[in-house]
Order: sequence, then structure tokens, then C-alpha cells
Amino acid sequence: MKIPVLFALAVASAVKAAPTDVHQVSALAEPVKDANVPKLDDPNFIGRILDAHWYWRRIHCAQDLTWDPELAKAAAQSVNACTKKIQHDRPGSNLSAVGPSPRTYEDWLEFARQVVHGWHEEELKYPYHNPHYEAAWGHFTQMVWRDSSRIGCALAHCPDATCDFPGRLYCFYENAGNFVNEGAFQQNVWGMDCRDPEHTREG
Repeated sequence: MKIPVLFALAVASAVKAAPTDVHQVSALAEPVKDANVPKLDDPNFIGRILDAHWYWRRIHCAQDLTWDPELAKAAAQSVNACTKKIQHDRPGSNLSAVGPSPRTYEDWLEFARQVVHGWHEEELKYPYHNPHYEAAWGHFTQMVWRDSSRIGCALAHCPDATCDFPGRLYCFYENAGNFVNEGAFQQNVWGMDCRDPEHTREG
């Protein structure tokens, strides 16, 4: 599937002060009833999300993530609000959107896979010599954050008429990453120092 336009946001959360770009989300519109959108418990969808995270987290010496159905439900509640623009309502979240929306079930799965791998591309911008948060690499740092151990994600097909980039993927993590207290990035975001995985993820 060719993804023509992809829009993404990441958020930092601070220990000493609340993040400035996290908002209370109010529903704008109902999502489109699209049977092609994978459900929260779809094993193919879960597998695409975990496989992509597994690969990059292993290389960055981070623990494997497990799927958390409650986090997935929280992500679904947020993404199904179908706000005009994708919008964070909690720390520890990576959000992306595409327009137009994927058409087929396989397109939705490929969208999810490409989005997660795309988050890692921000690693090229990350200053390992001066580890800190900026939005330019916030997806990457969250996806490889060593203290995160659980993830839940959800997809939504929002109305084209009222929403910018209506095809959406929201992922929520615990423990949340991108904490900006002193030393957090040095401790939780390592370089590609571990061995490239040779086998597929088990489970």
C-alpha cells in the first residue's frame, strides 16, 4: 500500500511539570463503520505492532513489550473521538494519521506496520551526545524507552469531511516514556548497541 500523506505527533511528559501538549480530548465525530479496520484483539494487528517494536527494541537493548488489552481499550477510546487533528490526552503515547484512509484489511495492517517502523526513522535526528526530548524524535524515544514494558494500540477510520488525516493509529505505553527529569534519556534511550535479531518474535 502506498501511503501518500502521513502525519505524526509525539508527546513528552515531565516529572516536575505537566506536559504542555497533552489535552483533554472531546469527541468531534463518530468513526466510520468500516469492517476492514482491524479490531483490538485481532492477532494480525497485534502481531504487526509487536513485531516492529520487538525488532527495534532488541537492537536498542530494551525489554520486549507485551500487549495490554486495557491500554488498547484506552487507545481506542481516544482515537475514536475523531478529533479534527490527532491529539494527545495522556503521556506515553505515539500517534500517527494518514490521508486518505487505508481501503482494505491488508492496507490497514500495512499502515500499522509502516507507521511503527517509521517512528524509528527519527533516530537519525537523536543527539546521543546530548540526550534530551524534542518533538522531532519523540516517537523514536518512546518506542525504544527501556522502562516501558506494555503497549496497547488501536486503529480508527474517522470521517474524511471533518477530520484531517482520517486513518489513525494510537499507541499507549506503560511505563510512559519521554520523561524529562535529569538522566532519564541517558538511562532509557540507548544506541543500537545490541545484536540485530536473527529470528522472528516468538508468541
